Amino acid sequence: MTTHKERIQACLNDEILERPPVALWRHFPVDDQDPKSLADATLHFQRTYDFDLVKVTPASSFCAKDWGVEDEWIGHTEGTRGYTKRIIHDPH
Repeated sequence: MTTHKERIQACLNDEILERPPVALWRHFPVDDQDPKSLADATLHFQRTYDFDLVKVTPASSFCAKDWGVEDEWIGHTEGTRGYTKRIIHDPH
């Protein structure tokens, strides 16, 4: 039996496989606001579907929070967040 890592490595090496590697991902709105909750949700998703690759999907605003941006989840199922505090008020 091929492991996930072996399957991905074989694909990168252009080897013939019994099937191609499979990876799907999604966002976890609300859970993505806490590192442990995001990790738990991601692990549950992986354990449920057993994909060959795990992609961590933090909130789209994670890289701006340290700069003072604030946001909230407003119900979008794909995880899109609405900004409640911006750091640039006039780009001109």
